[in-house]
Amino acid sequence: MIGLFISLALLGLAAIDPIGIAAMPILLLQKKPFSRSFSFLGGSFLSLVLMGLLFAHGSGAIILRFDNANSWLVPSLEVLAGVVLLGIATVLLWRIKNRALSLKPSATMTNRLRLNSWYLFGFGAALVAIQSVIDVVFVIAMIRIGDLQLSAITVLAAVITYSIAALVLQVAVVAAFRLAPEKQKRHKLDKVHSLLSRYANEALVIVSLGLGCGLLINGTLTLIYRL
Repeated sequence: MIGLFISLALLGLAAIDPIGIAAMPILLLQKKPFSRSFSFLGGSFLSLVLMGLLFAHGSGAIILRFDNANSWLVPSLEVLAGVVLLGIATVLLWRIKNRALSLKPSATMTNRLRLNSWYLFGFGAALVAIQSVIDVVFVIAMIRIGDLQLSAITVLAAVITYSIAALVLQVAVVAAFRLAPEKQKRHKLDKVHSLLSRYANEALVIVSLGLGCGLLINGTLTLIYRL
């Protein structure tokens, strides 16, 4: 059981969110920076938990029932996820090489991050909900949790573990800003964001390559075994 929580925490840490990271400096340089930042993060957290429970006990259960009669389904999804992740890694590598990748948010997103706190909460939730649906690793991880037939409390704890880990980098930006001396807050924020900007995309490449290869190999071997 401990291994499950550790693996989910690592998967959460690997779920780097460039959009969420890019949003933090904008929110922290506004009035009431901490309440606004945590409104955005609160929406993101709630959305991650709800989407995790949805895939673990909702649509995930439907997929697993279908998989019982069609043993190729979940392994095929893993193969597809692996191919998608390897494709993402390839695109990211190309864009990094050509200096076409940046964590700078668009003007539209910047304007949305200036709206009231309730809107920020909803915006954070909607953003994560969309990301969760297209994040094949997240979907498969939640479906696997549902497949373990754990108690409702354990499933909730597992999903919360993943959700907290997935937001650690954003919280780290807020913490660095909070702990910095008043006169150095802007400098510290720029430094932390610059560091994340430098390494986030490279980390995404590594994570996408690693998870992509793992899912592709595991899915292929499972398909061969089942067929």
